Amino acid sequence: RNWRRGPGGASIAGVLRLTDVGLRRAGRMVLDQVSLSVDAGELLLVVGPRGGGKTSLLAVAAGALQPERGTVELGGRDVGRLQRASLPFVRRNIGYLPPQPPLISDETALENVMLALAVRGASIATAWDEAGSALADLGVGDTAQVLVRRLSAGERRLVALARALAGAPVLVALDDPTAGLGAADRKLVATAIRGARAGGAAVLCATTDDALADALSAAGGRRATLEAGRLSGGAAVISLVGAARSAGDQHEAADSSDAPAVPDAEKSS
Repeated sequence: RNWRRGPGGASIAGVLRLTDVGLRRAGRMVLDQVSLSVDAGELLLVVGPRGGGKTSLLAVAAGALQPERGTVELGGRDVGRLQRASLPFVRRNIGYLPPQPPLISDETALENVMLALAVRGASIATAWDEAGSALADLGVGDTAQVLVRRLSAGERRLVALARALAGAPVLVALDDPTAGLGAADRKLVATAIRGARAGGAAVLCATTDDALADALSAAGGRRATLEAGRLSGGAAVISLVGAARSAGDQHEAADSSDAPAVPDAEKSS
């Protein structure tokens, strides 16, 4: 992985940190002074009513949308200060599931998942194995050689989720992963998300599925509510931002080899 971690798999300065993020869309504040932090091996659930800003929050966290104010840090780097050419290098470390995932309809389910792994530098053999495993974990292993355009809406959703989770990305950002799925598939999704967290990923999951939120909370996930652009749910969220800042201060003078890092795309490009 391109973002290094400290002993035991925990990142030193945090994988994802949002500080006082604000965003206005169509004249309405959809994110209003939102602050949160998610470290490696942590799961933060964001719940709340539809239209509360969850989709915008996930897009900002995944680097797909730029906020008007505040900072978004991935692996200790301020995304807003990176050169535009650097963003693809950052996004390679993120498994992102948007509301309408852009799958390639004339490619097979397996090829769609393999593509995400190839972008992260996996060999063809590794991508083949990991993509097949990710599809199987979500109950759609039998669709591996089926063209995406021939899949049902639910199957396409699961393929997109497999693509987001495959290859153990450092940050996983999931926007309503169980939308449109039946009870059996929702259980598989919950298991896969717990597996990503157990594997050391920082997981940010927005959901309107109360059963999923309850299951993941019971497994140790933190929960916050986003309503009318405001994040609440307390001190647990805000205090982690302060803790991450303190950790960053403590390690600021440490050897740079011990600090999490996003690839130096400027040097590579």
